[in-house]
Amino acid sequence: MVFLLIWILLILYARYLAPGTGANNPIFPELFNGSIGAIDPLVLAVFNSLGIFPLVFLTLLLLNDKQRWPAWPFALLSFGIGAFSLLPYFAFGIKKSDRKLRTPRWLFRFLRSRFWLIVLIIMWAGNLLTLLQGFSFADYADSFFASSLVSVMTVDWLVLYGLSIYTVHRFYPDARAKGLAWIPIIGPVLVLLRNRPLTERPRSSSGQ
Repeated sequence: MVFLLIWILLILYARYLAPGTGANNPIFPELFNGSIGAIDPLVLAVFNSLGIFPLVFLTLLLLNDKQRWPAWPFALLSFGIGAFSLLPYFAFGIKKSDRKLRTPRWLFRFLRSRFWLIVLIIMWAGNLLTLLQGFSFADYADSFFASSLVSVMTVDWLVLYGLSIYTVHRFYPDARAKGLAWIPIIGPVLVLLRNRPLTERPRSSSGQ
């Protein structure tokens, strides 16, 4: 019920309450023109992180895809619409079931591999380097109130952040160092890396 409420509020915010206008868009024109340097580094980092978050959720959800609803459609849609696609899954689909893991063995092994988890960490670190150009919270606030795109993507980022922490605690209650999940974006990946034995494929699904 909580996730459903958050989903409805997020839709209402994006449609009616987000400050700014879509016309005052500080990202896409510069991206299309190749003028990335003209974008505030913090705005750019948040924008880029919305492409990393779906990879993190794809990893977490497909490693545990034996809930009532299949996770992969919602995880894939999150690359385009972020938390707007994930919240319905958390509201209705993430219920316990007796079914076997849906994720193919080869994909399961890849997603839990050190290689893939380290790739995610490198992507996160590369995006973080964007901030070394210098950034201003005041400039970000100006963009937030001037552009509905920045407003919505900021709230979307916050919802994804909260969902990522919840997902770790939901699927890995016995994990060590779960506090790492609070590190934005990459925290859940660090938890998986620290607790790889917990991500082993269940024996009951070995025949898949």
